[in-house]
Amino acid sequence: MDKRWLLAPIFVVSLLTAPVANAALPAYFTYIMDGGGKVTSSALVKDGMTYVSASHWEAAGLKVVWDKSHQRAEFTGWGKKIAVRIGSKQGVLDGKLVNAEGVPFELNGQLYVPARFLVNSLGGTTVSWDATKRIYTATGLLSFASASAQFGGSTYTVDKKTGSLYLTDSAGHTRLLANLGSQLFDAVQFNFQKTPKGLLYLTLTDVYGEPHINNKWYTMIIKDGMVIRQASVGYYIRYGDNVKIAGNQLLLTDGKILRLIEDGTGNVTEKIDLTTLGDISDNYLVEGMDEDYLMIRSNQQGFLMMIDRKTGTKTLLYKELLDVEQQKYAETNDLPYYGDNLKFLKREGDALLFNNDYVQDGKIYKFMLGGS
Repeated sequence: MDKRWLLAPIFVVSLLTAPVANAALPAYFTYIMDGGGKVTSSALVKDGMTYVSASHWEAAGLKVVWDKSHQRAEFTGWGKKIAVRIGSKQGVLDGKLVNAEGVPFELNGQLYVPARFLVNSLGGTTVSWDATKRIYTATGLLSFASASAQFGGSTYTVDKKTGSLYLTDSAGHTRLLANLGSQLFDAVQFNFQKTPKGLLYLTLTDVYGEPHINNKWYTMIIKDGMVIRQASVGYYIRYGDNVKIAGNQLLLTDGKILRLIEDGTGNVTEKIDLTTLGDISDNYLVEGMDEDYLMIRSNQQGFLMMIDRKTGTKTLLYKELLDVEQQKYAETNDLPYYGDNLKFLKREGDALLFNNDYVQDGKIYKFMLGGS
């Protein structure tokens, strides 16, 4: 089963309880999402009609807002808006009044809606009703999950299913900004950074899987409201950050090729093959850079490597900075990930300063550039 489609916890709201005229009989709701994943949940049969929990809309990525005084619930997602009222046969679907095909009701703090209306509202199809086992089956339910953030008076929204990124300006006009190239799943975060020369560096991160073992980065450089450069990279059980700006250069990587981009113009000034530098075919993090050095870490091995950009000399920093015991730990430990846990702090003259997050002893480790 695709666990992404397991139901969110059922919400409990304080409502004036609408009377349930006839006793509701227990039943089952079996459905298949458009992206796969078969789920069976409880349902009720009342007055010959199947009702299901409205929390299924939340499981499909919609957010709920309650108007308690009018006993009205509104569910919204990217490109989708649904509203129902307890005791009313009328509902709202994408801005239009429609027949809800039944009367929503509240029972034990839970809102129930007609199964057929819920399925239709999510673009699905009713497959069958097994009267003997009281099983209502549907397929093809769509997700309308999205994530949004505001910056500079505009709203940025990503449709998680399609990977489409939209921009809505202060006047309410919405347009497609970029296609990210893949579906997004879980904890999407936005990071906006203005560059010294007026470009916008936008990063979206998506941490997903069980238990959140995948880390996907989508990076874009935006000039005058248009994406002029973009890249994406995925890491597995690796959660470090990539450097975005070094001097007057913007850094954009797909894990294998690092592009250096001139601030202001967006011109690519240099391409660096990280797999050649790192000696293995892998996705790499870029954890530090200046005009005379570059620090990269392979996803699989996890050792932080310093490359002298003037001489090409490569140094595995854990061998230079850690004692024998810590070196052995870096080479054999696999929890939470392989490799060392050296973290670059800052540069002081020709000295690069680090700490070791494995021991957290407060010690500062110093590496001298050029062997000085």
